Amino acid sequence: MEWWSAAGWLTTGVAALAAVFLYYEYKFSYWRRRGVPHPRPVPVLGNFEPLQLGRKNFAQGLVDQALPFRERGFCGLYQFGQPMLLVWDPEMAKQVLCKDFAAFHDRGVPVDERDPLTWRNLRNRLSPTFTSGKLKLMLPLMRDVGQELSAAVVAASSAADAEEVEIDTLLFRYATDVIGTVAFGIQCNSLRDQGDQFLAMSRQVLNQSPAQLARLVLEAIHPRLGRLLPYKWIVSNVHDFFLGLVRDTVKHREENKVVRNDFVQLLMQLRDQELAQADPDKHIALTPGVMAAQSFIFFVAGLDNISNTVSFCLSRLAADTGLQDRVAAEVRDVLHQHGGELSYETLKKMDLLNRTVLEGLRLWSPIGLIIRQCNAPTQVGGVLVDKGVPVVILADVMHSDENLFPEPKRFDPDRHTAEARAQRHPYAFLPFGEGPRVCIAERLALLEMRLALATLLRDFAFAVGPGYEDEVQLDPKAFFPRPKNGFKLRVLVRCAPSGSPD
Repeated sequence: MEWWSAAGWLTTGVAALAAVFLYYEYKFSYWRRRGVPHPRPVPVLGNFEPLQLGRKNFAQGLVDQALPFRERGFCGLYQFGQPMLLVWDPEMAKQVLCKDFAAFHDRGVPVDERDPLTWRNLRNRLSPTFTSGKLKLMLPLMRDVGQELSAAVVAASSAADAEEVEIDTLLFRYATDVIGTVAFGIQCNSLRDQGDQFLAMSRQVLNQSPAQLARLVLEAIHPRLGRLLPYKWIVSNVHDFFLGLVRDTVKHREENKVVRNDFVQLLMQLRDQELAQADPDKHIALTPGVMAAQSFIFFVAGLDNISNTVSFCLSRLAADTGLQDRVAAEVRDVLHQHGGELSYETLKKMDLLNRTVLEGLRLWSPIGLIIRQCNAPTQVGGVLVDKGVPVVILADVMHSDENLFPEPKRFDPDRHTAEARAQRHPYAFLPFGEGPRVCIAERLALLEMRLALATLLRDFAFAVGPGYEDEVQLDPKAFFPRPKNGFKLRVLVRCAPSGSPD
């Protein structure tokens, strides 16, 4: 009887394994049955083995899977048993993001609508908060942080043992302070105080934890399983910190009649305008919790992305002193012609500086991919995409395509002149996405990057040192592109932090 029981268990186990094997064999035949090229999947994990095991950065892992099929413009992939389509053909990207937007309007990210820190689709109401007029009002707050950044670079470069300065670390703190003042209405002072609580929270939310990885795995198996590990459980202290921060800020302003030109104030004004027009069936009230959600998304999206992109630009300029001198000369000339102030108007006039930022975004995209989920069977190019299948547009592959950008590894701001843009496909350069769901904070992000770069080139000259990397190694454990070894540069002070010559 015991032998029969053991044999029974063995038979059951073998049958279960066979069932799992046959299940995934069928799942992994999805693209083969449709004639779509794809890398060979491994059992259970599909093509996500190097990503789940932490050997590659998420975006870079997808790019590496696509490169063998570069000439095709697309390929299939498997996230566990879930098929997804990778696309880097500009015309197919245009179809997904714009022409067939009705079939690809969702990002395919599972959310818990009960969680107030969930990103909600309020873009039609929030888009007016990023007009040029609103950004002009925010710029003085950002400029004050820029002056703190300049002072912090002076201090770091003046240290006795400072052969190089970790410029990415200072720019991360700059981004933290800008988002703190613009999105949350508080002065973080993390450029002066590295123990600041806001800075500590920003570092925690961007570090991938085992719990965050577990949630990604659950979502990959089935979207609803991700709810077993809500984000507010994974980072409960961060969740509570930001909710409390916005609630306290709104309460303080209402009780003390405080008005400030920042994102929280704009949300409060929007809330007051809509109170009498709210539709209880469809309307999402702008409560402090929802305000926190909107502020939080800019916080998460703007930290590593802005600091690393500006750091990358500086590292390329440090290696090309001729280009650096030209950009710095433009900054000084424009400032000299307009009273010396870094204003919204003067930053717009710095054409070479602005093209330098765009070239940095080409070679160092903030995320490098755009995810959309098909919600109706649609023919994309020559591929029929079924409902529920995610489509991932690999902007990084297009940005490094020599047919679109000759000598793609070369840092060349002239790729972004009006003439150069007119000669290539309008969807070949997608640092912020495109179409109806283009990043609504694009203007704010570009303004923040331009301000940081103009401030630093006005006050400093940069040179390569022993820590310089021509090919930047990426941190395989970071979701967003992040340098494994940071950006270390030699710094020569040109001007005092006020911007006036020494």
